[in-house]
Amino acid sequence: MILHCPLCHGQFSIEALIQDQAGRDLLVLMAQNGAIGPQLLQYLTLFRSQKRALAFDRALRLAREVLEIPAAPEHLAAAMAETVEALRGRGGKPLKNHNYLKRVLESQPQVAMPAATAAAVPAPEAAPAISKTARAIGRLEGWKNR
Repeated sequence: MILHCPLCHGQFSIEALIQDQAGRDLLVLMAQNGAIGPQLLQYLTLFRSQKRALAFDRALRLAREVLEIPAAPEHLAAAMAETVEALRGRGGKPLKNHNYLKRVLESQPQVAMPAATAAAVPAPEAAPAISKTARAIGRLEGWKNR
């Protein structure tokens, strides 16, 4: 079965996607993050060059990096949408990192996190012995339990 991407207009076989481990992992990641999945897919197209497709393993790595950014899902989705809108028609080189997205996130007004999520995520000042990874996992657990 041949699929046509509505974003990049590329064509690929669903069988090839499923046979590739990174492709399967990317599908699972998108399914688990369904609320921000469309914005994430559009954002990932900014990393694709004009002449080459974005490999599944690179797309998976980039998606994981984006989801590790410490921000509420709705803020992250809005920042990705704003980034795509700002950079879509520039016709330049593909993005190499997430610095532009991070700047967009910093420029957005921050809304206080809900009490349930805030309680699940320890403040960095209160618990300096907890690693960034542990705090990120706590945030993800908080988002999952909403």
